[in-house]
Parts: sequence; C-alpha cells; structure tokens
Amino acid sequence: MLRKVLIANRGEIAVRIARACYELGVASVMVYSEADRSSLHLRSGDEAYYLGASPASESYLRADRIIEVALTAGCDAVHPGYGFLSENAEFASAVVNAGLIWIGPPPPAIALMGSKIESKRLAEAHGVPVVPGYFGSDQADETLRHEAQRIGFPLLVKASAGGGGKGMRIVSDSGGLLEALQGARREASAAFGDDALMIEKYLTAPRHIEVQVLGDLHGHLRHLGERDCTIQRRHQKIVEESPSPVIDEDLRAAITSAAVTLSTAAKYSSAGTVEFIFQDGAFYFLEMNTRIQVEHPVTEEALGVDLVQAQIRIASGEFLDSIIGEPQLTRHAFEARLYAEDPNTGFLPSVGRLNRLKLPAPNENVRVDSGVSEGDSVTPFYDPMIAKIITSGPDRAQALLQMRNALNAVEVEGPKTNLGFLKWLFANPDFMDGNFSTRFIEQHYTPGIDAETPLAVLLAASRSLVGSRLATQDHDSVWRASGWRHGRQQMPLHIVVAGNTFRVTMSKEAGHVDCWAYEVQHDGVLISEGKCVVRTLSAGGSSEIALAVDMPDINGSAICRVRDRAEEGIEVSFDGLTYPVRLAESLSTDHLNKHVLGGAEDTLASPMPGKVLKLLVQEGEEVFDDQPLVIIEAMKMEFTVRAPHSGRIARLAYPQGSQVAVGDVLIEMEKAQ
Repeated sequence: MLRKVLIANRGEIAVRIARACYELGVASVMVYSEADRSSLHLRSGDEAYYLGASPASESYLRADRIIEVALTAGCDAVHPGYGFLSENAEFASAVVNAGLIWIGPPPPAIALMGSKIESKRLAEAHGVPVVPGYFGSDQADETLRHEAQRIGFPLLVKASAGGGGKGMRIVSDSGGLLEALQGARREASAAFGDDALMIEKYLTAPRHIEVQVLGDLHGHLRHLGERDCTIQRRHQKIVEESPSPVIDEDLRAAITSAAVTLSTAAKYSSAGTVEFIFQDGAFYFLEMNTRIQVEHPVTEEALGVDLVQAQIRIASGEFLDSIIGEPQLTRHAFEARLYAEDPNTGFLPSVGRLNRLKLPAPNENVRVDSGVSEGDSVTPFYDPMIAKIITSGPDRAQALLQMRNALNAVEVEGPKTNLGFLKWLFANPDFMDGNFSTRFIEQHYTPGIDAETPLAVLLAASRSLVGSRLATQDHDSVWRASGWRHGRQQMPLHIVVAGNTFRVTMSKEAGHVDCWAYEVQHDGVLISEGKCVVRTLSAGGSSEIALAVDMPDINGSAICRVRDRAEEGIEVSFDGLTYPVRLAESLSTDHLNKHVLGGAEDTLASPMPGKVLKLLVQEGEEVFDDQPLVIIEAMKMEFTVRAPHSGRIARLAYPQGSQVAVGDVLIEMEKAQ
C-alpha cells in the first residue's frame, strides 16, 4: 500500500480523496493557492504546502511546483483528482519520471484518449459507433468550413482536448461558424493549452450516457454500469443518476461492452469514463475522460463500491478482483450539483462569502461531498461548486423522494445559487418520469420559477412564527421584530424558507378569527396575494402543531405540520417534503431587490465577476445590433457581451486584462443617428 499521497487539486475532490486516504491508512498532502489559504481542503489533509498566486496558471497548473512539493514532502504518489492537470499526459509522465507513482491511467492512454480526434479514430477501428463528423488534423478555417457543409447543420464545434463543455459551440447555420470557431479555439487554448477542434453532427434530442470502467495494472478491466448525465447547462452536467431510466438490459450489455472494448484497446488502467450520446435507440461514442469523474458518487452508491480507494489500491499493485469483487446494482442513486450561479442569468457564476451554509445531514440514503464550509468564499478563480448532494434508494422513486427532502434541508445565503432550480427540476413531472434530453433545461425551464415555495408552506410558517405557541420568543418581542402593527392587525414578516427569503404580509380580516388577507413577495416582486383561513387542527405536544391552510381564491387547501427547531426556527412538513424556516437575520437590499445587471440600454454591464479577456471593438467604432463587443472570462468559461442595438462605442471603461465585478459598466454606447 502507498504511504503518502500528494493531492494535486482543491475543493470538494481534494476532500474526497483525503477521506479515502484516511480510510486506507495513507497520509495525504494538500496544496493550496493564495485564494485557498483558509480552504476546507487544507484541514482535511495531514500536511499542506503553498503553491502560488490565486490564478490556476500560477498555482494548480504549475506542474513543476507540484512535483517539487511532492518530493519535498516525501510522497510516493500523486493523485490529480479531476480538472486542472488530471488529463495532462505530460504532467503524468513528469510525475513518473520524478520517481513518483501516478494514481491514474498510463500517460500514453491519457494522450490517446484525451484527444477526441484520436479516440474517435480508435473507436472506429474497433467497431464502436461514432457520431458523423470531422476529426482531421487540418485545422484551417476553410477546411473546417468545407467539412461543416459536408456534415450539415446544426453541428457542434468541440475542443479536441479536455472536456466539461469548454471550447464547445452549437452552430445552427453557416453564418455563425467563423465566430464559433474563433471562440472555441480561444476557450480551448485557455483551458487545455490546445486549440485543436473537431466538428460533429448535432443531435437534436439526445441523452448523455456514460460507462464507468476500472482496470488494474495486470491487464484486468471491467465496467461498473452506466450513468445518465443528460441534464446539462452550458454543455456541463448538473444532475446525474445511475442506472439510466432508459437503458434496458440488452442495451446495457451493448453499450458497456463497447466501453470495455475501447478501454482495452487503449491499454487503460485505473478509473475512467467512456461517454456516449444516445438517441432513438442508437448510441455513439463521444469521448473518454481519463480520470475520476465529478459524478462518480452515483456509481459508488448504486453499486456499493469506493472508486477512489480502488484507484489508490490499483496504483499500489493490487488485483481488480480483490479490490471490488463482483459488485451488483442494488440501488438507484442521484447526484445534484449545488453551484454558486444564477439560473436567471443563464446560470452564470456568482461569487461571494457563504454567510450561511447548511447542508443535509448524511445518513444511509443521503451523502454530501463538499469542499467549502460556512464563512468560506466562492471566488472567480475556480469552479463555483458548493457541494454535491447524493441520494439513493431501493428504486428511482425512493431516490427521488430522498433528493427532494435533502434539497429542502439546504440553506445558502451569500452568492446566488441554483438551489431553487434543483428543487424545481426534481419536482418536474417529466423529469420524475425519466422523460428528458440534453435540451431539457432550455425547453422546459423558465427563469424565475425556481423561487417558488408552496404557498401553503409560506402562510403556515408566517402564521406560526407569530401568535402561536411555537414562537421561541414572547409574542410581543416577535411582533416587534417582524414589524407587527397592533392597530392595523398586520404582520409583515421576512422569512427564510430553505434558503430563499420572502416578505409575507398577513392582515387580519375584521370579524373572522382565522381569516387573513395575504401578500407574498420574493426579491421585491409580488408572487401571490389573496385570502386564506389558517386553522389549528391538532397539537402534538409542546413542539408540534398541525395547521389547515385554506385558500379559496385559488381553490387551494393543505395540511401543514409545523415543528419547533428552537434557535434554528421552525420546519414545515407539506406534501411529503420538509422545509426549514426562520426569520431573516437582517433586511438588506440584497434580500428585497433584484440586482439589475445593466443600467440604461446604452450602458452594458458585466454579467459576472471575471477578467476582460478580449475587447472586440474600439472607442468611436460603429457597431451593428447583436455584434460581439467584449468577452468576459471567469471560472473557466467565457461570456460574450453583445450590442443591444446599432450605434457607436462612446466609451470602453476597462482595458483588456482588467478584473471586473458583477454590474461593472463595461461599455457606453450611443444610438445610431
């Protein structure tokens, strides 16, 4: 067994690898950048060493510095995690040449399968179906334009190296091809140091299915079933499950056999993932990820294996049979990625301090993998993931219910998050039925809908927080804190329900003990108003009551059970789900007003914090409607700010290379005369 492992990564995956090391009795060494001086992953290892400045290029991508630290700390192996240098064959070779053990596939396999072009050629040579496309070495614009016409639109421009949606563009017609090629090259070069591109036919309603493989150093390799990673935004996965709800036994045998055939041909070992696109009963090879995947926990929970421990044991020379035996698929599992991002602005990243972070309590059905804790900050330098919430059950329906409850236990305050979106998704009937494609979000999701919490929960919670025997303070003090006005019989409350802040005003109807007029706002926007009757049905002791909430204006009626959580507030159970509720700690404008990214229509603001990567225009230049003006880069993604109308560039507020915050004015325009 290995003695000491350097973990060449950060955040959630570094914490995850450190846990596996600890359970195997292996010492772990962490590395960190300036931005991560107080990061959770540092407290998870046995030792920690400083790498460099906050940008990844000056820290986590410094291969020479990482190897130097590994040797200084007396490590005998390096685990790269995912992202950063995990699929860099040159780094893997340098680790091996330094006399260290690389916990991952052999460098030649990384180089071969890390190239989407070469891996597709290998797939074709071994009878594995691939999507029609161009995978050639001639990268001239004219060649790619010719091949695009041959393949036909719509098509997908993709970076040959790397993954995670970086360097990827959907092109609907020939007019947008050149811009897509330029943007994909630029993003691929920044993310992977390789700007080679490939072109594929774009399938209109596919599913994304991937197969987990695991191989030892003695030539033994097998699959560990499939994962369905279809729910994506910006071509990046956000929800995964295993097994896939659309793969039957015959198809499972075919797709897993293809994955094993291809991996064996690549002389693969350690953990890896073979990715396929699936539509109309047919599957096509996409690429292979030569590393542990972000979504590996769903395979672990569905099969009862530990893939990270398996990687370490494989690198130690153990045989596959002794490591995992013959695992059987006994459960269904989901993973939901909780990100600091704003679904209302196209899921653009958000940054800021995690003023409050409460994640679900782990149990046999719920697992949480996170690399941050309350008080930490999400910075613009790295991936904005807060946590991975993994649930499982004996079947898909039970795993879904576990996820809905787990998401309702999450509370996050600080940066904007996708929590509301995740709640919407796991309650969506089509998703619950397994009826979705990679275009599900763009076809079904309406920005703003993620703010919804059942109205009955809001009304029951508001009524319970004042005037009920569940109040944790005396009534007068609660009323004063919440703005109660005795003469007008109103109680405007600012309450936090599962991380979302609402302003609920309930006004007593004259002559009716239990009848109230209500008004509910979220982020300063009225979302519901009407009349309701809230009646106490029963009491379950000093800490629990049952309320009947009748809303005749919308023909709604509900039974809510309210429990006291002492200093934590209360929790409301409704329709099989539980919602934590408390009074807002402060009434800041962040809670009450939507943040408007731009000012007037002639003032263009940055939609996210990041760097001005490229200015595409000059002051005084005449521009046309929808023309690309400036490219902002943050968290390994690009966003192009476009002209809202024809006009002239009056002022460029920031030079190329500048760091900007959300809402910073980038460009001032003048309308065309």
